[in-house]
Amino acid sequence: MLHQFTFKNFKSFRQEVTLDLTASSLKELPTDVVTDVLHERVLKLAALYGANASGKSNVIHALSVMTDVVLTSFADEDALKKVTPYWFEDPSVPTEFSVLFSTRTNIYQYGFSATQQAVTEEYLYQRDKSKVGEQYLEIFDRTDAGIVGSLTEQAEVQTLAKLITKKSLLLSALSRLEIPVVREVADWFRALRIVDYGNPQNEVTKTARFRSRQSLSPMIALLTDPQEKQKFEQFVQAVDVGIAQLGVVQDDFADENEARQRVVSYHRNPMTGELLQTPISAESSGTRKMLWLYVDLKQTLDEGGTVVVDELDAKLHPLLLRYILILFHDAQINPRGAQLIFTTQELFTLDKTNFRRDEVWFVDKNPAGMSDLYSLDSVKVNGNQKVRNDASYGKDYILGRYGAVPHLRKAK
Repeated sequence: MLHQFTFKNFKSFRQEVTLDLTASSLKELPTDVVTDVLHERVLKLAALYGANASGKSNVIHALSVMTDVVLTSFADEDALKKVTPYWFEDPSVPTEFSVLFSTRTNIYQYGFSATQQAVTEEYLYQRDKSKVGEQYLEIFDRTDAGIVGSLTEQAEVQTLAKLITKKSLLLSALSRLEIPVVREVADWFRALRIVDYGNPQNEVTKTARFRSRQSLSPMIALLTDPQEKQKFEQFVQAVDVGIAQLGVVQDDFADENEARQRVVSYHRNPMTGELLQTPISAESSGTRKMLWLYVDLKQTLDEGGTVVVDELDAKLHPLLLRYILILFHDAQINPRGAQLIFTTQELFTLDKTNFRRDEVWFVDKNPAGMSDLYSLDSVKVNGNQKVRNDASYGKDYILGRYGAVPHLRKAK
């Protein structure tokens, strides 16, 4: 589970901000609090609200860039070019990323600072299970002065450390070796699912994947398993998008070297009861999104872990969004404490039945163009008082009591 994501000097964010999923002392929605391997209390949900162009997507993008650099920088010399500093900052000032997270066996803190030309700092710490309180073991700490830490005692690490350039992360390089602690951290990044449903190009990419080979298509993998296919169709019928069944057929354009398959939907003729096969491309973009959203959420709910979605509410009815939140609330459907982090503009679900106050976050941008990130639990109203849990969150937000709303001006 992700506990905290901290970053600084990235796109519209100049100052350091932290998306904190560690649970506060609030008593509401106790089923949304999961206890991790070392008894830390972590939240299942985090919803980010804010005006257009406030920087909501930049929070998601910052985590995505950090993940990409971790996974690719050893093989890709251009990976650091994805690190985009604050718009008006000197390019020599490094951007900083840090995550605190738990696996099934440990808690880690990993982070790095980098410009688009070089890594300036990198570190990995592991929670010390033998000590009471938050004390950490230094796995490695990399600065311009060199690399120190318990991991540097291994000969293969010393050899590899000499080979990496300033454009590569040590973690990215070490993930090629069979070192348990490194493997566990790298696998956490690999398992992190980050999806952008607000990007039209993403729909094109998703649709193209319907025609890919089975091993590369998680949707086809689900539909070729009879039990998973039944669950998938039950979901489709529950959200009532008009599809009676889903299926997988052989692609007529398959060549001799690669057997291709594609997903189709079936609609029942109300006059005759017969099923009519329809290509997925003929479904509405909202329906296609629901199908892929099921695949992304299904994997996370089954395995645990974290799924991060930009513009979850895009082309999604408010009742369907609430349905998705219920999936994560429910301890039987979500027994492994899977997390959902998402940006949204939808206010129908912004109330105490769907969120704890520490699960609601706002992104606001000041007149100078700098974004800030803060939780509803930290907002002060009515003479420096915290927001009550019986407040009308959505109504009060739209009235501007929490900030992070558009500043509208009359056109001249």
